[in-house]
Amino acid sequence: MVSFFASMYEKFDPSQANKLAGLIQQAYDQFDERETKTWRLSEPYELLGSLGTENVPFGFVVSETDSNDVVVIFRGTKSFIEWFQDVNIQLVSYRDSTGKDIIQGVQQKSSSEIIPTINDFGYVTAGFRGIYISLREQMLEVLKKCPADCKIFVTGHSLGGALATLAIPDILNNTDFKDPQKVELYTFASPRCGDKTFATSFQETGVNHWRIANTEDFVTMLPFPTGNIFEIKSTAEKEREKWEKPVDGGGMTGENKNPNPIFGFFNDMFERVGEIFHGQKRRMPDYAHTGTPVYFTFHDSALERHHNLDNVYMTGIGQKPLIIKQAVNEVIDGN
Repeated sequence: MVSFFASMYEKFDPSQANKLAGLIQQAYDQFDERETKTWRLSEPYELLGSLGTENVPFGFVVSETDSNDVVVIFRGTKSFIEWFQDVNIQLVSYRDSTGKDIIQGVQQKSSSEIIPTINDFGYVTAGFRGIYISLREQMLEVLKKCPADCKIFVTGHSLGGALATLAIPDILNNTDFKDPQKVELYTFASPRCGDKTFATSFQETGVNHWRIANTEDFVTMLPFPTGNIFEIKSTAEKEREKWEKPVDGGGMTGENKNPNPIFGFFNDMFERVGEIFHGQKRRMPDYAHTGTPVYFTFHDSALERHHNLDNVYMTGIGQKPLIIKQAVNEVIDGN
């Protein structure tokens, strides 16, 4: 459950969010210019190390020359293969995704590497974990060379936001940066990347996570919080409710208590599917967001526009609530 209080946002820094969004855009540029090899990191940053391969760069780690900050940057999806891995939302153990630990018992071999010194942190999506596992050693090697007194910012957009979220427990447990006050996470347009246990475990780390999202961005709504349309109940519970009288004279004994015909239709379909498979209806997994939500609203005629980093998110963040409409109009007018 998330509650909203003004005090929650006292530590949110819009100018820092803008700087980090600019670095993510540079990570996209790094990918786009990988073949021409024309990409150069802009000032005032020094490149400490790249993430991914020369052919498929996924981001980088930089230091800011006029401060003591180190930033880990993950870009979002840019290829069909990456998109295909994104949609693998099977939940696996954050620490170890070997067969016995996989929810629903589906074998996941591509991301079975153990993340050491972490126990019972919850479950995360197999696709995001698989990509993160392929990048984590490069990230950790760079961070192990950084001065112990620097502050670590981790950031990413879309898929990159999920990867950045997965990086936080790893950094706290497997580098010298164990103080949660020295590590901060800013994500943009991030999907849900784990279950409720993961979200709770993440909150308990004490790391500030600012989850920046356009309220109209469909990607931030995925995966859905649960695949269950209706609560799964035992046979005894269903029989008892079937013959209960509705409260306040809502109908005759035994009448369906759900007055919504749409949900009534799907409920009947749900029950019939259970009968076909001999009552073996399974509870679907739950997915939960992490962090403190920082929302703005931009609406356009195309869903992909709602997700755009440079034209939407970099304009939306940093706007005071009373002038959000002005920010949206600037984007629409191209100013």
